[in-house]
Amino acid sequence: MSLSESAAAIAAGRLSPVDLTERMLAGIEATEPHLNAYATVMAGEARAQAAELARGVRRGPLHGVPVGVKDLIDTAGVRTAYGSPRFADHVPERDAAAVRLLKDAGAVIIGKHTTHELAWGGRTDSPFFGPTHNPYRRGHVPGGSSGGSAASVVAGTCLGAVGSDTAGSVRIPAALSGCVGYKPTRGSIPLDGVLPLAPSLDHLGVLAGTVDDAALLMSAFAAPATPPGDAAGPRGTPRVGWLGGWFDAVLAPEVRSALAATRARLEEHGVQVEDVVVPGEPRMPEAVLGRILAEAGAFHRRAFERDPGMFGPDLAELMRMAPRTAEQAGRDEAAISRMVAFVEHALGTYDVLAGATVPIVAPPIGAMTVAVAGREWPVEFVLTRLTSLFNAAGLPAVSVPVALAGGLPVGLQLAGAAGADDVVLDAARLAERLSPRLPRPDFNKGRDQS
Repeated sequence: MSLSESAAAIAAGRLSPVDLTERMLAGIEATEPHLNAYATVMAGEARAQAAELARGVRRGPLHGVPVGVKDLIDTAGVRTAYGSPRFADHVPERDAAAVRLLKDAGAVIIGKHTTHELAWGGRTDSPFFGPTHNPYRRGHVPGGSSGGSAASVVAGTCLGAVGSDTAGSVRIPAALSGCVGYKPTRGSIPLDGVLPLAPSLDHLGVLAGTVDDAALLMSAFAAPATPPGDAAGPRGTPRVGWLGGWFDAVLAPEVRSALAATRARLEEHGVQVEDVVVPGEPRMPEAVLGRILAEAGAFHRRAFERDPGMFGPDLAELMRMAPRTAEQAGRDEAAISRMVAFVEHALGTYDVLAGATVPIVAPPIGAMTVAVAGREWPVEFVLTRLTSLFNAAGLPAVSVPVALAGGLPVGLQLAGAAGADDVVLDAARLAERLSPRLPRPDFNKGRDQS
């Protein structure tokens, strides 16, 4: 059952939190050899929480539902390593604010999901703790940095998860692994108790099997968006601006084909879809990554100088890069400002903006470059190319799975104006309803899904 179905069954007395938690723990034991999605499984704590909830008064909308949290988010009395050997023995004394809110809503915290080292990367490929695998194809990345969360949701070893998103780290793994990833308007979920990466861009978000599940999970943190109902929502059919120009200049052919089919389904349903030609901004992905390098580099500088061996090879390379000059920073910030202004202006005409979440399907584990659009690109530039803009703008954005291409998932990204989270989720429900449902991965087959 989905998160929403499980919550309803528990509320009606048809399902016990204890039984549901045991099912999740059995699933973790069966799938972890394939995935490595959990940094820490909180079996004892989860069983105790489930037992207490089974005999207690209903706490909230997530009563008895097992969820996971990214291993970047503090959990009292449970190791939180931030994907780094520097913090291998770090046991926080207090829960992060998001974890407290989850517990207040009745959720069972079943474990800590793997993350890219210090959340500084889009692959969840750890040189210290091993890579996390894509649930649809072992040997390929799940995306990152909330890769363990996406892999676990798709594998059915949690019913929802909370991850962090600085340049797309909720939406990227959702797109590459085949689930829903939702980054709400900046500030919707408190960041207290979360290791920062780049504070000017950091958000928390949720991952779940369906848009309704993501909305229910979000209800632990804020007033829920428009309740599930007609997939188009109470405002009627949304006006959609389809992002082209710079935005779709770098797309793998299989992603372009899947997105074209998605657009056609929307138009056949009567949705007004119009082209929005995004002006060229060749520095845009590098500009956001440059800001991350400046902010994350400053945060971790002293630790790196003290013991560079505690950083993996790709992070060590980043830490050794020369800092941006004032001139470079000025160019970067100007490029970001122009793109933010463009999308904000476009959202004065359209309810949502739509396009690919990630330009490619999941690359192989260990790949540091990818060939697309006639040239070789650094993989992190490609993974974050279409998501990071909405972090810089602080706008709500969601990725919805719409197809399998060669056996690997493709995601549609929808973004809206600040505070218009319910509009974004309504449009996502419609896209979800009109798209073919992805088959569940079958780990017993021992081969790729198609």
